[in-house]
Amino acid sequence: MRKLNFISGLPRSGSTLLCNLLNSNPKFHATPTSGVIDVVKGIRSVFSHNTGFKTQNRLELMNNISNGLKGFLEGYFYDKEVVFDKSRGWSNNLQLIDSIFKNNDTKIIWTYRNPVEIINSIEIQYQKTILIENTDESTSPQSFITLDRRVGTYIMDGSMVSHPVEILRDAIEMGYGDRIFFLSYYDLCNNTQKVMDMLHDFIGEEKYDYDLKNIKQTIFEFDGMYNYKFMHRIKEGEIKYSETKIILPQKYIDIIEQRYAPLNNFILKGDIESFLNIKIEKIQQNENELNNEKES
Repeated sequence: MRKLNFISGLPRSGSTLLCNLLNSNPKFHATPTSGVIDVVKGIRSVFSHNTGFKTQNRLELMNNISNGLKGFLEGYFYDKEVVFDKSRGWSNNLQLIDSIFKNNDTKIIWTYRNPVEIINSIEIQYQKTILIENTDESTSPQSFITLDRRVGTYIMDGSMVSHPVEILRDAIEMGYGDRIFFLSYYDLCNNTQKVMDMLHDFIGEEKYDYDLKNIKQTIFEFDGMYNYKFMHRIKEGEIKYSETKIILPQKYIDIIEQRYAPLNNFILKGDIESFLNIKIEKIQQNENELNNEKES
């Protein structure tokens, strides 16, 4: 493995299409939803809590464990050149990866789509497969009995839509924003080659002319794992943007837009202040005051 990148972002935002597109480049290898991050964090957990390790001075074993984790990652992708590992959990784990590889070369491609379209898509598929429960429905049936409660479940803190936003905010607050490439589903479908050229520049790879009229499905996930509520199939052939038919009543559209306004303003307008809920001018003022105190 020469280079490791991650694909993260919002659900239902084009990551499956992106991975299949990347795989049409012979130098690239993109995964379906991957458990690699869980293996890495699992080893970290054993190193932290296992009695055998705790009887030793683990501060002296830091290089051993980082080299071991690096060996796992390089061994797992031993026959690949440029890797894109897909998991929504990577966004705020760059510090962990940096400590393993002892560099800051790893990049994240973060896929975005209008949250109204995302939740609308989730609800459409829920209704199409109404004879099968959502995987969380058996343990929390009251969360799915009405449209109102389902929308609330989709957008609450820690949900499948909100969690990626929360850990993205953490990554930016930790100073990793310049290592994240934001890719919108709309642009991926409508300006595909331009977007891919920008992505190649971002990760430091030569541009590649993608065959946008003949995309094939090369990665597969068994959607029965998700009780068929979240499909991972693409339409093979030419990449085309399909306008989403919104079935949600206007009041829910308004709620979703208000809930994710800071994210939308950040992605679409570059408004980082509302996303992080800070005032850049105040931070700069505080830094200037601190520097003046040091000088005096």
